Amino acid sequence: MMSAIFFVSIAFVLSGLLLLFVGSNVVLDEMRGMSNDRRLRGRLADVGRTDAIVEEDRDEGGFFETIGRATTSSASTIAEFEQIMRSVGRYDAGAPYWLAGLRLVAAIALALIGFGVGLGFWSMTTALFLCLTGFAVGYLVPRYFLSSMAAARRRRIERELPFMIDMLLLLVRSGASIEQAFRHLTQEEADGLGTIKATLDRLVNDIDQGKGYEVSLQRWGARLAIDEGREFSALLIQSLAHGTELTQALKVFSDTLIERRMNNARSTIGKRMTQMTVIMMLFMMPPLLIVIGAPAVTRLIDGFARVNG
Repeated sequence: MMSAIFFVSIAFVLSGLLLLFVGSNVVLDEMRGMSNDRRLRGRLADVGRTDAIVEEDRDEGGFFETIGRATTSSASTIAEFEQIMRSVGRYDAGAPYWLAGLRLVAAIALALIGFGVGLGFWSMTTALFLCLTGFAVGYLVPRYFLSSMAAARRRRIERELPFMIDMLLLLVRSGASIEQAFRHLTQEEADGLGTIKATLDRLVNDIDQGKGYEVSLQRWGARLAIDEGREFSALLIQSLAHGTELTQALKVFSDTLIERRMNNARSTIGKRMTQMTVIMMLFMMPPLLIVIGAPAVTRLIDGFARVNG
């Protein structure tokens, strides 16, 4: 009887181990298939971009990008991160996944550090609080920092673009073609083109690689990452395609850009005036009313006191 129970137990254990082995293999195969599908969808999404700006010469991969591709599947998140990274100056297909992976790794690392520090020096409640705080900081700070860098770069390009258009206008009026003008700007040291000059180098490099003027100018406009840059590249493409006079087009666009900046400056001044008015009403009017009305209120109180007395 005991030997039968022993053999039955052994059979159950062996069956369980066999089922565990088979099931683990099935799970691993499914996980590999899901990983391959996710990687394939990521590659197809990279290939399916239609703005012709993805760089071919940058090596893809890396730890952060691998983590980002494995954990991020939201198209809206990737599009947002892609815009941020392009505004910063990275144009490769893996840049948005790199930011997603960096954010996740930083959040987990700071959460573990906060939990360890809190548990080592304080209580479990403090450790959990520091863990959540570290996760929030690691999750939010990389995106905020890169967004601030992107906004600063866009502001620099907005300041440099009118100066570049004026220089192009002078070069074209002197008899140079638009390609010669761009090459001249890349070779000369211009203090007012610190940020745009890097994009001009890439533009000339694209032309030298035989990508064509239309594709090269489209990529250049996308690298500028501002609406005025895309409009300017579209203007150049239209002028080259239809053979219109480039000098007049540059003059009109320069005047339009200056007028647009003036309108933005007026709008900003109006907003600042409104804000200053609200600040004055909140912080200056109450003390002023107290200074003006306090003597009268004091005399009125004294008068009522004499009457009552």
